[in-house]
Amino acid sequence: MTLQLNGNWTFQLDEEDSLKIETITLPLQSEITVPGSWEEQVFGVESQHEPIGTWKKKQEYVGRAWYAREFTVPAEEAKSTFILHLAGVHWFTNVYIDGEFVGSGEGLVMEQTFDISNYIRKGKQQQLVISVDNRLHIPLMESHIHSYHTATNWGGISGGAWIEAIADVTIEKATFNYQYESKVVTVNAEVRDISKDNTDFKVVVAIGNKKETATIQTNQGSGAVSLQLSMGEDVIQWTDSNPYLYDATVTLLHSGEEVATSAHKIGLRQFETKGKDFLLNGEPVFLRGYVDCCIFPETGYPSWDIDHYRKQFRIVKEHGFNHVRLHGWTPPKPFWIAADEAGMLVQTELPHWSFHYTDRNTAAPTEVNAFFYRELERIIIAIQDHPSFVMFALGNELIGPDGHEELNDMVRKAQELDPTRLYTDNTGFGQLPAHDREGDYYIQSLNWHPPYTLDYAGSPNTEHDYRELPKLDDKPLIGHEHGQFTMYGDPTAEEKYTGVLQPSWLTTFQQTLEAKGWSDRVPEFKTATGTHMVRSYKEIMERARRTKGLSGVQLLDIRDFPGQGHATTGILDVFWDSKGVITPEDYRQFNDDRVLLMRSDRRTYFGGEQIEVKLELSNFGGKINEGEVHWQLMSGDNTYVDSGKTRVANLKTGIVSHLATVSLDTLSKGAHSYKLIVTLATEDGSILSNNWDFWSFERPSLPADLDTVWTNIGSLRSFMYGARYGEEIGIEERSYKEEKGVSLAITNQLSRDVLQFAIDGGTVWLMANNGGSYDEVRTKYLPIFWNFLWFPTQESTTMGVIVRDHPALKDFPSDAYSNWQWYHLVDGAPAIGLDGVKGLEPIVEVVDNFNRMKKLTYMFEAKVGKGKVFVSSFRTLDVVDLKRPETSYLFLQLLNYVKSDGFQPTTTLSMGELLRMFKISGHSAT
Repeated sequence: MTLQLNGNWTFQLDEEDSLKIETITLPLQSEITVPGSWEEQVFGVESQHEPIGTWKKKQEYVGRAWYAREFTVPAEEAKSTFILHLAGVHWFTNVYIDGEFVGSGEGLVMEQTFDISNYIRKGKQQQLVISVDNRLHIPLMESHIHSYHTATNWGGISGGAWIEAIADVTIEKATFNYQYESKVVTVNAEVRDISKDNTDFKVVVAIGNKKETATIQTNQGSGAVSLQLSMGEDVIQWTDSNPYLYDATVTLLHSGEEVATSAHKIGLRQFETKGKDFLLNGEPVFLRGYVDCCIFPETGYPSWDIDHYRKQFRIVKEHGFNHVRLHGWTPPKPFWIAADEAGMLVQTELPHWSFHYTDRNTAAPTEVNAFFYRELERIIIAIQDHPSFVMFALGNELIGPDGHEELNDMVRKAQELDPTRLYTDNTGFGQLPAHDREGDYYIQSLNWHPPYTLDYAGSPNTEHDYRELPKLDDKPLIGHEHGQFTMYGDPTAEEKYTGVLQPSWLTTFQQTLEAKGWSDRVPEFKTATGTHMVRSYKEIMERARRTKGLSGVQLLDIRDFPGQGHATTGILDVFWDSKGVITPEDYRQFNDDRVLLMRSDRRTYFGGEQIEVKLELSNFGGKINEGEVHWQLMSGDNTYVDSGKTRVANLKTGIVSHLATVSLDTLSKGAHSYKLIVTLATEDGSILSNNWDFWSFERPSLPADLDTVWTNIGSLRSFMYGARYGEEIGIEERSYKEEKGVSLAITNQLSRDVLQFAIDGGTVWLMANNGGSYDEVRTKYLPIFWNFLWFPTQESTTMGVIVRDHPALKDFPSDAYSNWQWYHLVDGAPAIGLDGVKGLEPIVEVVDNFNRMKKLTYMFEAKVGKGKVFVSSFRTLDVVDLKRPETSYLFLQLLNYVKSDGFQPTTTLSMGELLRMFKISGHSAT
């Protein structure tokens, strides 16, 4: 019998924390529905807090609340053991029946259970009262299951309530442990018998069409048996690509009669480590993971709807993922059923993100340690059935560089509870070598762990990888919270929030947009920044796949993160909806079991040079006996340039294999973009594909009429033979004297003499350098990490460029958005602020982060006095930069433009406006 308790309960908040079981008046003052949260049913107070970097609930309540209802166990019920189940409770409970205290419970998602057998009066109406308290009574600090930024500090019974009647003879537990080499399943079963003692039973275990029988004898009311089933060579193993589930039953017979049965859905798989590899049924597997941060925008707490998780896993599988890390939480049962069906390899975690273990020499609070031991055991026992459960971490970013012995003890305890899973002391922190840190594997940041920094995350040099980190230890290594690049926000997302949560960060976003007058520009910004984010993600994901000895990555995230400043890190929004920046098919090109890779030290070449690349395959999809690699170089107008092919054989699984070294001709004249398209057709009919962008630029030639060009920049000498070089222009001693025969002044510093030259009708090209303007933002090529509010001091605070159609750039190949040919031109360059000047439009616009929303540019032009000023802030000053193909070509293109009759600015700046933008010096000397 199962007696459902879902539905209406009487309910009362206990704001003063003063109610006692002896003093409460039944029925309680209000009604509430179980399952559900307090906030969903409008209990609590309206929040006056307006968080600028996260969402908030419409109503909030922190404290104790009381539930009450009547129930009756039928008089004819023969069973004598009754268990009360409370699912999805947040998170401390006291249970009373007919005024008597039954027991206390704790936990965040795992079911709380209470043996209420001694309190049941069959056939009589009884009163069940439960108090639920969502306060943090143990100093755990934060984790995503109860952080304001993610699952929120919700309250209530979100998963349901019921009473289960258990037979006197029952199968209490059954575990299935598969060994792939022998194809044998070891089944361990525990039997409970409260009606008889020293009784012989037969246990029949059936998995598919395989069956095995053993005898068990109960003693003192319990017994255990272990038996083995040989599944044979036709066994279907559970994998991430073929998640086959067997129906398994454990049946208990006494005197030939069935007395109990237990039904299971099991996947036969063995997940282990060997050296630096993860092995699934003996085959290496690369963990293509994302981070699930417990984000539920409709409810603010984890869903109990299995279709929610089925949708989630269908989407992530379409994008090539086979692994998910649960950031500081463990989901309810429906998640695990769906993960089993989908073939997800899951790392779950304790609800733990604290500073208690950062000092190796300081013990954590006793009550914290004790709670985590209890929660650890609850979680492992609850989800042992599920083949998707393969890994366990003790929490997020817990330790200093040297680890903590109390976490080592906890890892050892977990290994005792279930040695068939893999464990690690924390996700993300600590350093390698691990020394005495306990763990079957380690998770370290590829962006922050020495010798690497975020500056190394992506560049045009695809020879780069993270090879130094796996060398530091002999166990598998996973890249922690990989990526975290962002794109522009979406103010229209507000209409999706129909539940208890309000996206309050959108309020300030909308206000800034309206004040700026940019509401209609959001689609343009989303396209530009989404394109840039995806291109950056492609490189860092491929950089990980190029790394020998790296066993996986955990991307943060495929979805946006609603808190901690609101991080638009996803190609999907928080509702699992696509943002339209990339298709699943294109995403799988760099995120699948097999990924084609390209190594080249650069993306830009001089015209006529050969593009030299090495083609590789990261193969975790099974050995390829034979195949054909085909490559084709197409120019930007889709014209064929070069191609080739080669046969390959014996491409082993679990490694990066060299396929070919390719030399491709480029066009000698003009500037061109190219797309290198590579395919691998295998003997089984599958076809892999990937592509990369390259550019070539005609070698620089000496411009004409340079004797009429004046500059104070000595590094330009090798590009401007015969130009005039000096510290000042138009100055003789202390007085102005017209500079005869000068048509153009090129300078890196606005000075009195240069300003005078422009006012009198001269043409000036100002190459703005860092520190030269009053309102500038130093930029990096890569998009901003996470967001501006949480990391305001990072060097990269912008989100890419929008390149306007302009005659100055008519021959420079660009698709209007950030791509790798811009990398060396803009990485470290200043973006010039235009907020203080009306009517001045950027030629190359820099999209600022959506919190600050500055109007920024790398290039603009204007009339000043009788003259003309062209301003650029690209890295065209240093002689090293000028040796790059793209830089030298762009320099000459801009030089020819400002010298031409086509340079006719339409916007006028006053001298004062120019002086408010740029710092002025007494003269032009560098």
